[in-house]
Amino acid sequence: MIFFTHRNAGGFFSFGCLWIWIVGLMLSSCQPPPPPPPEEVPPQKIVETRLQPRPWSEIAGVFAADTTLQTWAGALDQSVSYYKKLSTETKFNFGDRSLTAGDMVRATQKLAQAARTMSPVDLEKLLNEEFQLFRSPGSEPNGDVLVTAYYEPLLRGSLKRSKTFHYPLYKRPDDMLEADLGNWFTDLKGKRLVARFHDGRLTPYYDRSDIDRNKRLAHRGLELVWVDDEIDAFFLQIQGSGRVMLDNGVMMRVGYDSANGRAYRAIGKLLIEEKAISKEDMSMPALREWLKKNPDQMERVFEYNPSYVFFREIKGGALGNIGVPLTPYRSIATDHRLFPKGAPGILKTFLPEFAADKKTVQQWRNDVRFVVNQDTGGAIRGPGRVDLFTGFGDEAESTAGIMKQEGSALYFIAPR
Repeated sequence: MIFFTHRNAGGFFSFGCLWIWIVGLMLSSCQPPPPPPPEEVPPQKIVETRLQPRPWSEIAGVFAADTTLQTWAGALDQSVSYYKKLSTETKFNFGDRSLTAGDMVRATQKLAQAARTMSPVDLEKLLNEEFQLFRSPGSEPNGDVLVTAYYEPLLRGSLKRSKTFHYPLYKRPDDMLEADLGNWFTDLKGKRLVARFHDGRLTPYYDRSDIDRNKRLAHRGLELVWVDDEIDAFFLQIQGSGRVMLDNGVMMRVGYDSANGRAYRAIGKLLIEEKAISKEDMSMPALREWLKKNPDQMERVFEYNPSYVFFREIKGGALGNIGVPLTPYRSIATDHRLFPKGAPGILKTFLPEFAADKKTVQQWRNDVRFVVNQDTGGAIRGPGRVDLFTGFGDEAESTAGIMKQEGSALYFIAPR
């Protein structure tokens, strides 16, 4: 369900958190020590996030269900290209095991070759003998995984502003600064600060209200392209990449470049809390319909999400956070802090089957398939969340718009 998903958001660290952290250091050096804690402090509950070894018999059905593996092999090839760009000693963790990028290159190449040439029986034999299966612990209390989906949308646009095309997609601003806080504080490794200079001081970069309502980026030559629909422009930022059919007949592809560092907040959740749309009825079509019927509320609702994405023109397909093209129904997005980037896996979930109009759902079917971990998202947090890339077109959009499947399971594959 795409409105709960934010593509390609990194590990940004808010100014509020940084200020609290710095103030905490100051106070700890000049204040008297705090009183001792109560004698009995209830233990803090620890949520398991590590991958857990599992027997191959747990997903034996995948070998009979997923037999057209050429697309999986192609997705694996993309991961190989990612691993080859890294230092051969870069680490990837599978539970208690740690593998190098060199290990991943060899294993992923072998799997790609096997997917192209082996029968399901031979592939099952290879995996049982030479590879180990790991399962995500999922979410409490049942260990389930919630699977949503995202796609590559199509917008209408122009390289010139006009009465029809007047909603901009912005390029990365040249005054936006990004800093890896791990360069200063080892305990903040992976946290990034996004800011700008104002009156000689660092300040948080502009939020959505600053950019869209107050036009802070206007007249600076940052408009990559102009589109004709404000709702489409907003949701493109959530998808992270898409196609724009220009008024001159040229198809332009745009992809995520960077973001303003503000926290992502899902507008679907807001409308559920306001009882504008029930949780049961919430879907992408329902959300779009509500926005179109309530244009006077659109600005307020959009500004609830201060996060803002900047785009660049890309060649080829939609790109994941590891910089490789995504493969429909093979590439997945997970929490990049927890799971190995580029790793092969298996996803058990439910997928819709549509009527000829590609919109009406006839039934939901059990689905188990080989996938590859090639993307992430701002709302994809924790071991119990997965986003499946469905590609481009009407069916891809329809699937992404309604996909919200609980009770699913996610596995990863590692060489022994």
